[in-house]
Amino acid sequence: MDHKTNYIEQYKKLRELNDGKKPLRNDFLKFCKIGDFQLSKAFGKDAYSKLQQACGDTPNKLELERTSIEKILNQYGELVRLKKEVPVSADWLEANYSPQPDGLRKVHNLKWADMPIFFIENNQDKLEWKDVIEILRRKSPTTISSRSNKAFENIVEKIVEWKPDRKRIIEEGYKIELRHYLEKFFDLEEETGESNPDLLLNKKYPIEVKKDPTQSEYDRLLGQMIRHNKIFGSAIAIVTNISSEDRFKKFQKLFTEVHHKLGMIAEVISK
Repeated sequence: MDHKTNYIEQYKKLRELNDGKKPLRNDFLKFCKIGDFQLSKAFGKDAYSKLQQACGDTPNKLELERTSIEKILNQYGELVRLKKEVPVSADWLEANYSPQPDGLRKVHNLKWADMPIFFIENNQDKLEWKDVIEILRRKSPTTISSRSNKAFENIVEKIVEWKPDRKRIIEEGYKIELRHYLEKFFDLEEETGESNPDLLLNKKYPIEVKKDPTQSEYDRLLGQMIRHNKIFGSAIAIVTNISSEDRFKKFQKLFTEVHHKLGMIAEVISK
């Protein structure tokens, strides 16, 4: 049996074990005990997408690219209607809408905080969204202003634009590469200040970098974010090399809920 046929069979087997759900790339690689190079050798460029297509699935990558602005706005409007208030990103995650909040930036250069205004601008003449627009106009001004922080948003945008050169064996490798990237734009210190963050930008914006955290490490990271926020007024978590998408999504949802309830400015970004 050639490698390509074997990978197709292994993908289908993993999909069955996953109750028919499409396996994530990292889960598949771990299941087959192979690396990206071996998969690319069998399928070429965009290897995992080609494997998914060969197994009759729509590639995860294409699903992200195909989520249109119109669909995103429709999902957002329905969420506002359901909640009867401006939803937070945790509500979006709970509804299992796509793309994820950080995907909005990557695919459409759209910030979650700008969604109320963006929705109104694109739907203000549509009668079917009249009730939703009324809710947004009534509720969104204080929500937006209370979470507005241009310097913080600028840092988040720079991090979203950052693409690691390659997969790193240890967490420190990602931290070093990120440091070299960010110090081109900001004053940067390492492991300094009362809460001792991995990186501190402009003496005010703490960043923690984690590589494929375990559940206990996610729990610890949440506590670190809250502590950073209390001292500096904001916090950013960067999670790399994610092997369990479900575990990350649960953390992302809890992270957003906790910081929203506490009125804290925070962001979690996957790489």
